[in-house]
Amino acid sequence: HRRGVDDRAAVLRQFFDRGGAVIDSSPMYGSSEDVIGHCLERLDNDSGLFSATKVWTPGKWVGIRQMERSRELWGVERFDLMQVHNLVDWQTHLETLAEWKAEGRVRYVGITTSHGRRHAETALIMERQPLDFVQFTYNILDREAERRLLPLAAERGIAVIINRPFRRGRLFDLFERNPLPEW
Repeated sequence: HRRGVDDRAAVLRQFFDRGGAVIDSSPMYGSSEDVIGHCLERLDNDSGLFSATKVWTPGKWVGIRQMERSRELWGVERFDLMQVHNLVDWQTHLETLAEWKAEGRVRYVGITTSHGRRHAETALIMERQPLDFVQFTYNILDREAERRLLPLAAERGIAVIINRPFRRGRLFDLFERNPLPEW
């Protein structure tokens, strides 16, 4: 276990040394938050970190416990961004996050979806809630976000994080036989 964490910490060190900043995780990503915390603990150059994670459980108190647990695992004083993952109990969590933002417990709040069928609901939330960030799927084949979500984010001043930009690697498989154009 120690060797694996040391290897990951070396990768994270290179990430920061080369100007990387955003680490986006979720409690649903297995041991990722624990590993992130162990890696950050070993680094002395994470001052540029933009820490982003998600709450992904129904219920106010369970959500609060999950967010506090994430903070403990990462070892950060506060998250830069806390997002409601795949809109799970978004009304409840956005209420909590508005309070936390006012108290300085998080810098920014947002929502995520990785499902195109949730774009209409995402747009309604973007129109009606004070969001700082929104995260959704967008790539050269999945372009539905161009119709409403991207223009709405621009109009409302909501920052966008793109998920699945390579369709979980499938775009590489799809186009691997095509040569790159001459530059």
